[in-house]
Amino acid sequence: KYCRVAVHSGGVKYADSAGGFSYEDSGKLLSVTSNRFIHWSTSGDTVQFVEQSLDTNLLNNAVRLRIPNCLLLPGGVCIQETFNNVIILIVTSQSVHRLVLPHPSHMYRSDLVTELQMQSIFTDIGKLNLNEPAHSYVLPFAQGTQTSAPSTSAAWISHQGEALFALASPSGAITVVTLPAHDQDGTVSILELKQSSMMQRLAGWMPTAIRGDQSISDLAISLAVHQLEDDTFIFALCQDHKLRMWSLKHQMCLLVTDMLDYMPAGRGEVKASPAQAHKLRLFFSSSIGLCLAIYLAVPKRSQFCVLQLVASENNRYSLDHISTLFSTQETLVDFVLTATDIWAVWLDNDNQTVAKYISFEHNTTGTWNQVFVQPSPEEEVHVGEDQDPREIYLDVLFSPLRFTASAIIKALQIYKRGTERYSDLSWEELKKEVTVTVENELQGSVTEYEFCQEDYRLLQVEFWSKFYACCLQYQDVLSTPLALHISPATAMVCILKKGFVSFLLPCFAIDHLYLSSDDYLISEEETPIAEDSEMSHDILQLVQCLRMVNESLPEDMAYDMEKALEDLLSPEKVSEKVLEGLLASDNGNVIQDIANKLQDINNPIVAINMLLRELDLETDAETDSRHSGQPLRVRISLSQLYGSSVAASLIGQAVCQTAMTRTLLCRDLLILQQLYLRIGNNVSSAQLLQLQQDFIPRCSNLLCTYHLLKQMSLTLSSSVPLDILNADLQHLSVLELTLIANPLFYQNVARKAIMSQIFSQQDVEGNQTMLHWPQMISSVLTLFCHWPSNPSFLFPECLMVNCQYAQLQECVRLVGPWCQVNVGSYRFVLGHCYLASGEGQKALQCFQEAAAEVDKEEFLMKLTGSDEEAATATTPRLLYYNKVLRLLEDIGLPELVVNLATLAISEAVNDERCQAALWTRIFKHHLDLGHNSQAYEALMQNPDSSRQLDCLRQLVVVLCERAQLRDLVQFSFVNLHDEVCQNSHSCMYLTGTSPKRNYDGEFAADPVSQQIDILELKDLEKEYVLARSRLTLAQQEPPSAAIAGGANSQEMVALLVQTGLFDTALTLCQTFNLSLTPVFEGLTFKCIKLQCKGDRDQTEVWNWLAANQLPTVITTKESSATDEAWRLLAHYLEKYPSQNAQYHCCVINKLLSHGVPVPDWLINAYKEVDAAALLRLYLNYDQLESAAELVLEYVDALLGKGHQYFGIERPFSATASLVWLPYTSIDQLLRNLSESQINEKNLKDKLAEYHRLVDQSSRHRLKAR
Repeated sequence: KYCRVAVHSGGVKYADSAGGFSYEDSGKLLSVTSNRFIHWSTSGDTVQFVEQSLDTNLLNNAVRLRIPNCLLLPGGVCIQETFNNVIILIVTSQSVHRLVLPHPSHMYRSDLVTELQMQSIFTDIGKLNLNEPAHSYVLPFAQGTQTSAPSTSAAWISHQGEALFALASPSGAITVVTLPAHDQDGTVSILELKQSSMMQRLAGWMPTAIRGDQSISDLAISLAVHQLEDDTFIFALCQDHKLRMWSLKHQMCLLVTDMLDYMPAGRGEVKASPAQAHKLRLFFSSSIGLCLAIYLAVPKRSQFCVLQLVASENNRYSLDHISTLFSTQETLVDFVLTATDIWAVWLDNDNQTVAKYISFEHNTTGTWNQVFVQPSPEEEVHVGEDQDPREIYLDVLFSPLRFTASAIIKALQIYKRGTERYSDLSWEELKKEVTVTVENELQGSVTEYEFCQEDYRLLQVEFWSKFYACCLQYQDVLSTPLALHISPATAMVCILKKGFVSFLLPCFAIDHLYLSSDDYLISEEETPIAEDSEMSHDILQLVQCLRMVNESLPEDMAYDMEKALEDLLSPEKVSEKVLEGLLASDNGNVIQDIANKLQDINNPIVAINMLLRELDLETDAETDSRHSGQPLRVRISLSQLYGSSVAASLIGQAVCQTAMTRTLLCRDLLILQQLYLRIGNNVSSAQLLQLQQDFIPRCSNLLCTYHLLKQMSLTLSSSVPLDILNADLQHLSVLELTLIANPLFYQNVARKAIMSQIFSQQDVEGNQTMLHWPQMISSVLTLFCHWPSNPSFLFPECLMVNCQYAQLQECVRLVGPWCQVNVGSYRFVLGHCYLASGEGQKALQCFQEAAAEVDKEEFLMKLTGSDEEAATATTPRLLYYNKVLRLLEDIGLPELVVNLATLAISEAVNDERCQAALWTRIFKHHLDLGHNSQAYEALMQNPDSSRQLDCLRQLVVVLCERAQLRDLVQFSFVNLHDEVCQNSHSCMYLTGTSPKRNYDGEFAADPVSQQIDILELKDLEKEYVLARSRLTLAQQEPPSAAIAGGANSQEMVALLVQTGLFDTALTLCQTFNLSLTPVFEGLTFKCIKLQCKGDRDQTEVWNWLAANQLPTVITTKESSATDEAWRLLAHYLEKYPSQNAQYHCCVINKLLSHGVPVPDWLINAYKEVDAAALLRLYLNYDQLESAAELVLEYVDALLGKGHQYFGIERPFSATASLVWLPYTSIDQLLRNLSESQINEKNLKDKLAEYHRLVDQSSRHRLKAR
């Protein structure tokens, strides 16, 4: 959600652009700006900024700035930080601007920030006056025709704090505009870095039609700036293919280099045409100095030149050639130069994003490294005959890896052909809105009452595919790349797109090989997976075979493998069938080619083993260790690291992408191993046996593991009603588990454990710990993917305590056939799911199965480790049974308690105390269920005599109360006969002599107390008015009749106001002496709703308006419902006057609180009564301009100009009575005006005039005395 700010400053069309800025300390763990950056995008006369953090969520972090009629120039946005501020420089075709914002480190008192959310630097940007002369300047030379607009620009902050803007003028010169430092006074200066020929400069500003030529040869098309010691160098890449370096200090060109000299061939052809798309980038470090990268955009011969600036004596400079790199791509979007690499983004012929990088120093082959960009969503969705089209399309649309919310919202607006704006919708709410919209569209098109199922299904596919195509179109637009950003501090690489930001993550070695093109695999000789060249050769050959398997696998067979994993079939058996199908349909001899390539692998068993080792997720590391010995500020920083919603979404998608890639890899490897079993000519029988008994089962388990990871990372969390959450919290307290506020596993559970493990062996004191993005994110992903085989059981526990039962059941289902870790824990959480769905018997079965693993698994041991009844049990299994019994009792399942307690008794053969407790439990629940015979048997089985007597006493009392004496006397009560008689006599005696019972032993009825109320005539009148109001409400709004029947006078006023019966509400208020404020506030709110939403619901509005007595006026204009509502409000304010116009005050307060302008008639009426109170209202709601205008008018009124409008009978004069001003409010206004940079000069002048006249009058009076 963006904050909109408009700057009015005054057309060549420039391409959309984007850029990014990372804070200097963004790579330091203990900094408030860690992992924090700003990115922006421009389009026409609008630029939008977004500040993001991977550690904390930022509030008010987006702003959209529009500068009407002033187009943003290429390179026209620059962000730099100083010690106290973040300064944004903006260059447009007609003006330059500077925004001075507070630095994050100065928005908080220290780097130790404990909040889960933080304010962005853009929070108070609305208070800035962007048109202030000190921070903006209109370019005098840009007010002519379109041909006079600059072609490109650059901006920077000097060491002295000045803001400098370099603009490439059409004459070929570079104009530099300098604004003084923001905290110093000064004037704007303009200088021009001139060309040698005066006639060339004059011709440059002439219109093209007069000048005759089409372009200026030395017109700069790309600018870059670098400050070196006391001078600033401006580098200009020009249309004549030459690079010029200007010194700002000496205002002269120090260096000119023809870039065509670095082209190997075809210079003459290129030189004949002016450059249009060349680009220039700089990189500086203290170790290597200043490097330049120049992209020469030549059709079919584009190249990058990397040069290094070398200084010699007498301020002479030269460029040393480092490298020339060629590219086959055509349309370059952006590129970035780093210390060792060039990163670049292109658009290919299919308008798809292509990203690559290359080392410009150590790359002898000139091969670019491919970046695997997430592919666009499929153009068509396949819907099976047995599948519901709506469910399939919704799954595809709302999958986390396919569409952004903004693309779906835009498609929804177009599809509905309406003006509704959808903002702040959750993913689930948006899904419901899409479903309703498409289904309504479908129902509206149906003209027949009867459809066969197949016709209706085809109609569903038609409408859902239409909406899907609309989403696809907007997703393509929003996915258009605009720029590339690399954080110097963290090495994080981002592609800035039109609608969102794509983060580039490091690719694991095994994934990189599998995803690489065949050309890359053929050209590579080594791989980080293997230790020597021979093994590298084998692995590369093996991966090529996997790629061939992938390409030869038909869609139906791939679907069969996917379906087999879903249906829990054996992947080994299914892969055998798939291989048979491939062999049977091998028309192109692809399988034979794969078999031939397998023969080239020298040691296939070792190569396969290495691949499986790289894919293996099993770990012995402890991921939930805690390091309490670290200082507090370190622990707080670690608890926030990568904790924002942006980071959670990013890592969730990264896990999903990794799991999807490795699922395919394991699938292909499994098929390949099955092929090896058939043709294993170059391996021994022992190796084939190892392949069959070890490698294939391992690969099958890995396939299931990655499939589970993929499914869980694609699964969305469900919203849980509050009552279910409260009930679940109570059940968790029985199990002594903690409810987590947010169901995201990574954000609340895994992240803290992972960070604790990563930094357990590091010294993170001081500000020396650097957050290197590729290394950190790789570690996080590696540890995060370990959870299926991790003994800590964090993920299923997180699902259980957050009531995500459907997701948890799916997880347990997918894990069941292959996972040998936490078997008992999975059975326990599945039992908890069954309890939540009301399947008690299934839950009991799961709890019984989990009992066998209680003393082996960490999660189950945690359940039993802190039990309050630990002293009563001797084994972990009995502790576990006690916990489950308490859970079943808390839920209210006595039958299951009896069954489980009976089972637990067999475990407590040698523990009489546990047996006594269990028999007592069985007795209690049998007795509650009315199973008297079973309760008696449990009583007699109890080995503890004291507990036995307690149970006996309870049995006698309950049976006597239930009048079930026949059951009582038929029990034998061996060795307990005397106690039975004593308890029975006591019970009967107490029943007979109880004052609460009659002579029959039944409970006596409560005595009826009589009371006489004396009512006067006025009381009867009040009751009549109240009853009449109820009747009126029931007639106007029949559904409210049930509520109105028992409502008192105050409640009735609220109901009448809600329904719109304001006349009746006012009558009721006057009858019962109630305040009229609720009535005026309710009517004001209805006026606000009508003002904002218009008169769409005409019938309902006119109904409640007709129920009130509207004042009659003569008018020739047709009145709307909104006008009538405002007229009714004005009528009430006039009819019901109040002391100090308090009703006027409450109406104005209501309007201002909703941001609705106050009507002039209301302001005029109120300021005549209490102008000071009106001023205070303006100040409360930051209406500074209105407040200033009111004070100016009020001072004029005191001085005699318009005094009748403020209720002033005698204005200020030498003979009039004393006058006064609300000085406290005026002082507050002046203070706010100075802070918001709004010009308060008029107000100060007016007050100075008033004080002068007061002083003059006071002196006359003193002299008169």
